[in-house]
Formats: sequence, structure tokens, C-alpha cells
Amino acid sequence: MRRSLFYFLAVFALLSGCAILNQSAPPPTQPEGTRVPPENISLEPQQVYSSHIKRVVDGDTVHLTEPVFGSTKVRMLSIDTPETNFNGKSQGRYGEMATERLKELLPIGTEVDIVFEDEAKDTFGRLLAYIRKNGQNINLQMVREGYAVPYLIWPNFAQGEDFLNALREARENGRGIWDISSPINELPYEFRARIREKSPDKYAGNYRTKKCVEPKRYKEIPLEQRVFFWKKSEAERAGYRCKDEAG
Repeated sequence: MRRSLFYFLAVFALLSGCAILNQSAPPPTQPEGTRVPPENISLEPQQVYSSHIKRVVDGDTVHLTEPVFGSTKVRMLSIDTPETNFNGKSQGRYGEMATERLKELLPIGTEVDIVFEDEAKDTFGRLLAYIRKNGQNINLQMVREGYAVPYLIWPNFAQGEDFLNALREARENGRGIWDISSPINELPYEFRARIREKSPDKYAGNYRTKKCVEPKRYKEIPLEQRVFFWKKSEAERAGYRCKDEAG
């Protein structure tokens, strides 16, 4: 009997210790700005998934009614729009303009096609996709109308030329945030970096010349040709010629 009691207490202590260790060691998290490869997601080029718009969050984010790959939140691929609420800060009317325009283009209940390139999700589990309505690429339309800027991040370059040309057209015609009477003075990704007090973290490439510069020199690349890479090695594998500060 005493032996059984001793055995029981030993097992109880062992299990309790394991529980305490598990509670004191939270699971590791991915640093902000890194990518998490989607698990068990097999993408085919330009494969289309159908859903409906549940609501528009801001100028480049929407919620779907029917989930795709287990998620209903879409971060619209290849574009960036002024912020309405980033860490409690806003880009004011520019963000509001983009949000209202997307609501006009994608009213609640709109049937849409969700189209992917090489990556299905971002770090936060949001879908990275183009939204098409009746064949129209809404991501591209937001750039063409001057409510968004291209935010082309490797490897999702398949429609890069279309987005950069749309930006050029919008700027030349003073549309949306490029209105010559009061153009936007800070790009969305610049605004977020300033609010977070973070330095640029992506290599910048020239889509036309294939020149590449380190993150802090991204402004050397004209906006109409600017694309991004998470790593220098990615840019070089894509055929871009990178130079460091000394070069």
C-alpha cells in the first residue's frame, strides 16, 4: 500500500512539473515582417476560388462570407492604401477616400473571384490575393484610380508591369491621392514604418533595369519601377543586380 502511494505521488509530481514547464514556455512566434510558408496549401497558377464580400475593412483589406483555405480575411495582393487605423494613427482623408472607393467597388454581398499567385497567406494568416468582380481586377483598378500604390513583393510579380503602368497613368492624370492640389506626402508603407519607429526592411529593385539596392536606399528606385524583396539572395535569384552601400 505504501509502495503504491509512493508511486502515485511520484507520477503526480512528474505530471505537474511538465504542466508547469508547458505553461512557462509559450510557443515561439514569428518576428513581424517574416513570411510563414502556408501549410498543406497547393496553389495552381491563376486558380480561381469563389466567395462573397462580407465587409470592407479599409482600402486594401476585406472579409469574405465563405472561407478560402480556412480564412475569410483578404489582404489585397500587390497594392497598399493609406491607413485609417494603424496603431491608433490615421492618414486622414486619404485613407478614408480609399476605403469608401473600395466599398463602392465591392458592396456587401458582391460575388467575387479570389485569385492567388505564389503565396496564399501572409504572416498574420490573411489571404494574399487578387479580387476580381465580373472579370475586373479590383486591386489593379484601385491603383488606376489613384486610391492605392503598387506594393509588389517577390515572388508575386506576375502582373507587375500592369500595376506599375496603372500607377504611372494615375500620377500623370492627378487622380485620387495624386491630386496636384494636395497629393499624398507619405506612402502607406512609409507611414507604418514611421509609426512603428522601424527602418526599411526590404531590398528595393528597379523592375525595368533590374538594379537592386539595400533597404535604406529604396528611394533611389523610382516609384513607378519600385519592387521589393525580403532578402538580397531572393533579388539575385530573380536576376536583379544588388549593390551595397559602398557600391
